[in-house]
Amino acid sequence: MKKKIVALGGDGVGPEIMEVTWEIMEKAGFALDIIKPLHGEAAWKAGKEAFPEEVKNLCQQSDAILFGAQGGISREILYFLRWQQDNFVNIRPIKYYPGAKSSLQDPQGIDFVILRENSEGLYPAREGDLNFLAQALPQFKDRMGKSLADYGHGKFAIRVISERGVERLAKFACAFVLERKKQGYPGKLTVVTKSNVLSQSDGLFQKGIEAECQKNVGLRHEHFYVDDAARRLIRFPRDFDVLVTSNMFGDILADEAAELVGGLGLAPSACLGGKKPYFEPVHGSAPDIAGKGIVNPTAMILSAKMMLDHLGMKREGEALEKAVAIVYRDGKTLTPDQGGKASTREFARAVLKEIQ
Repeated sequence: MKKKIVALGGDGVGPEIMEVTWEIMEKAGFALDIIKPLHGEAAWKAGKEAFPEEVKNLCQQSDAILFGAQGGISREILYFLRWQQDNFVNIRPIKYYPGAKSSLQDPQGIDFVILRENSEGLYPAREGDLNFLAQALPQFKDRMGKSLADYGHGKFAIRVISERGVERLAKFACAFVLERKKQGYPGKLTVVTKSNVLSQSDGLFQKGIEAECQKNVGLRHEHFYVDDAARRLIRFPRDFDVLVTSNMFGDILADEAAELVGGLGLAPSACLGGKKPYFEPVHGSAPDIAGKGIVNPTAMILSAKMMLDHLGMKREGEALEKAVAIVYRDGKTLTPDQGGKASTREFARAVLKEIQ
């Protein structure tokens, strides 16, 4: 039975990287039924809805969704995939492929994963006028004894860390680490917080993750404050196996870590835990290069590899990743961001050639 996949390119460079990725998988003969409905920027330019009900229904009926990028027009798609489907964990692999253009002199052997809580924290934005919050919480005072009214005019943002959110992320993270350990990885989970300042919210996060770690024999864990973790990622990247952290910290650290292995053009992700999983690169819509045919499709291709793994198509996923690694090692068909001159489609053809 073929797995049913909905391919949503979205906006900007999204359709470009999506097209070459599904072409690779189709021409390689993978057992996938890839559906490509009109949506996003292309639908908007045609005078139609960016995300109509029939496309939502296709997503609901699929085994997984591939998503390219949202540049504003496709924001509704992202909200649907992440929050309405309750995909609460974002998996961000950080792996170096020899030949990629790293910010380090010696990036060899870097291979770790950041697990980012994907539904709470400061996302989606819970903001408003500070005067409103001061009126709603007249008795509230911070550690310095200041009331909200003492700050005068301004804005506020609310950060949410719930017990439910921490518990489900903790269970996922521990299971994820133990599964990696079976594959030969160290089996170590690094918890990242700012609990020395945010003692209640990040205190809850740290305690909840560590409590779950202690239930799992064979799993080692450690804790770093986020500023220290950011430093250690640069100084000691090979010391990490899996990191788990809250939404904004994960967003920032994962982008920082991507620069160690070649930049956002090589940064895939998976969003799991909810009703329907989706897989996307993290580089965004890149409007400055959209339509020029030079965007690096590696992150999209590797996101498809993560999708194949999730669907139990390990052989196909390994073939796709191996082909990408060969193209980077060869170095003759790399895109401009990696110091090459190849177009998006030329890079993709080189990947496909290594599979066939």
